[in-house]
Amino acid sequence: MTVCTVAWGDDVLEEISPLTIREDGPVHKVKVKHTGEIMVRKTITPLQGADKAAPTPPRHHFVKMLLEFCEGGSLEAVGKRIKELKAVIEEDIAGHLAEGVLQGLAYLHSKKIIHRNIKPSNILLSREGIVKLCDTAPAYELTDSTCDMRNDTNDTNSCYYLAPEMMCGQKYTVRIGVWSAGICLLELVQDRFPFPRDLPSIEVMMYITMSDPPRLEDKPGRQWSNDMKDFIEQMLTLDALTRPTPQDMLAHPWVANIMKQQGQMDRWIREVWGWPRDNSGSSHSDSPPSSGAHTDCPHVSSD
Repeated sequence: MTVCTVAWGDDVLEEISPLTIREDGPVHKVKVKHTGEIMVRKTITPLQGADKAAPTPPRHHFVKMLLEFCEGGSLEAVGKRIKELKAVIEEDIAGHLAEGVLQGLAYLHSKKIIHRNIKPSNILLSREGIVKLCDTAPAYELTDSTCDMRNDTNDTNSCYYLAPEMMCGQKYTVRIGVWSAGICLLELVQDRFPFPRDLPSIEVMMYITMSDPPRLEDKPGRQWSNDMKDFIEQMLTLDALTRPTPQDMLAHPWVANIMKQQGQMDRWIREVWGWPRDNSGSSHSDSPPSSGAHTDCPHVSSD
């Protein structure tokens, strides 16, 4: 049995750079001085009243967490990079990304937790291309919950990915994550947001709740399989009662078949960012700038 004898604190960390400032506190890229390991330090300031709901009341006014540094960046950053390369996402890569998000949601569900803020900036990728979910601050124990838009969605960008039942203030379940993941996947593969973004946020939310859900469409030179189209269509089921759960979606033929294939996510993320072919795992100067707590490759092809 290994016993950790390191007294963790800011004195054993070297601050490298800020990554982002979230509603609940700033996030920094740091290095552990005695090992050289790159990590993420997240400073959390409890929201007003949050300490009352916590299982164990906090002893301090803020909490600092050390998290894995996901060198592959967020899905948002990856999407922007792919657009810069004028490339497209192939189906097998999209399938492995979808699988990773759904596996994360299913795991949280098994712990009776709902992640209520799935969006591209909260879907991270490791250097090996492994999907990680972050920003679980808005994740709560699975209960008969209703959504208070004033408390749940202060970030306007988050509203665009919310499930319709959350926008309407209705009771919701783990299925909200399936809708949000579907919007993220559709946006990534089609290289555009599926709803009009030039409208005020309240009008966008009305549009989403009152219109037919978006669908994955073919375009000249780009044909998607019927199984993939059906997969996204099921994720974007407007009726929350009939929308599949994460576990249901993992059993869908499209993603189930892709899960049987040997993935090359490490090769894909390496070529997205132009990393050299090595296995050192060291940081490179061309790493995505927004990666945070976050081509000859057949998977990144020219459009």
